[in-house]
Amino acid sequence: MPRNTFEDAPAMVKLPLAVASFVILAACALAAKTWLAAPVAAQSAETAETAAAPSAAATPAVVARLESEHITIRPTGFEPTEITRPAGRVLLVVNDRSGLDSLDLRLDAGALPRLFEVRVPRDTKGRREWRQLVLLAPGRYVLTEAGHPEWVCRITITAN
Repeated sequence: MPRNTFEDAPAMVKLPLAVASFVILAACALAAKTWLAAPVAAQSAETAETAAAPSAAATPAVVARLESEHITIRPTGFEPTEITRPAGRVLLVVNDRSGLDSLDLRLDAGALPRLFEVRVPRDTKGRREWRQLVLLAPGRYVLTEAGHPEWVCRITITAN
């Protein structure tokens, strides 16, 4: 008994099947594109609304804004020498403009153990910039350079 294949079908059947298959695939692709793009648009709208009017009742799905503190080390020490900010996550950004051969940063919190000590390497262009995301609780912190203990940036973290 001979097997019937698509190649054996008459042309009048092949063309409508091909068109129907194409339409179904196009509809699936369009539906998938709409379905995949919808969460991104909603998330962008939520983020824009949150940035325009921050809400204390923000949902965990909304990405919180990350704040940063920029500190520059000059031949005379840290600029600024004091920072006051609310408790929470902060990106510490330290730019070295001191001209030192090596840069060793330390962050201490009173009687607690040292939070970090890091040697900051130069990048491929010879610049030295360091970034560290930290979660700071209310209290007083001191950022220093190991070779220059007189260079101090005092960081005061207040309760929200």
